Amino acid sequence: MKFLEINDLTKSFGGVQAVNDVSFSVDKGEIVAVIGPNGAGKTTLFNLMTGIYQPTQGSVVFKDTDVTRLTAYQVAQLGIARTFQNLQIFNNMTVLENVMVGRHTKSKTGFLGAVFPLGPVQREEREIVEKSLDNLAMVGLADKALEAANSLPYGQQKMLEIARAVALEPELLLLDEPAAGLNSTETRELVEIIYGLRDRGVTILLVEHDMETVMEITDRLVVLDFGNKLAEGTPYEIQNNQEVIAAYLGEEGLGC
Repeated sequence: MKFLEINDLTKSFGGVQAVNDVSFSVDKGEIVAVIGPNGAGKTTLFNLMTGIYQPTQGSVVFKDTDVTRLTAYQVAQLGIARTFQNLQIFNNMTVLENVMVGRHTKSKTGFLGAVFPLGPVQREEREIVEKSLDNLAMVGLADKALEAANSLPYGQQKMLEIARAVALEPELLLLDEPAAGLNSTETRELVEIIYGLRDRGVTILLVEHDMETVMEITDRLVVLDFGNKLAEGTPYEIQNNQEVIAAYLGEEGLGC
């Protein structure tokens, strides 16, 4: 049984095939990248995997469970979390509150518990705060916990979004262009965070254009081009694949 299986996944928008008959699998503990030029279907693929879009055909199977037709909330409950290409933080909340929101699928408090916050509810609230602070420490933001989320510089906001996704305690984390807009120091910190997550048992699937980072950290890559899977393989195999070089990497990509 594969940890994650993408089977013949297809998504059409009118006459446009955003994703066309894409299949691949991910083993538990791997770091796998989905790469390709803009418009290749990478984010659409993530949206199909997380219940935001419904596919035209095909399936997504996670730990032997078909999640293809589940809602985004149900997918998250099963252990799949994600970040977004465009930041999705809550600007009117503090940094800590943003991460606490990320633990919503872990909360056992019902309506009555929220109205009458007795001992068990208070204990759960303390646990949520402690876990959220741990998540912030992981991305270097513990000292920013009580600051407004929109006061953080862009790079730290991206780290905050990762911390919020990790608050779900996912087994599979989808990162959509996590290095975009980061400087070299921030990118190095991101790499260490990704390695740290894998050490915690989190499997990583990422979309990324920073080829130097991708080639450094990934076990395998899947290359998309105009919605089709062009190639799949190790970083070495992809760097030396002539079809990929022609379609995406270019001659400069050989040096990544």
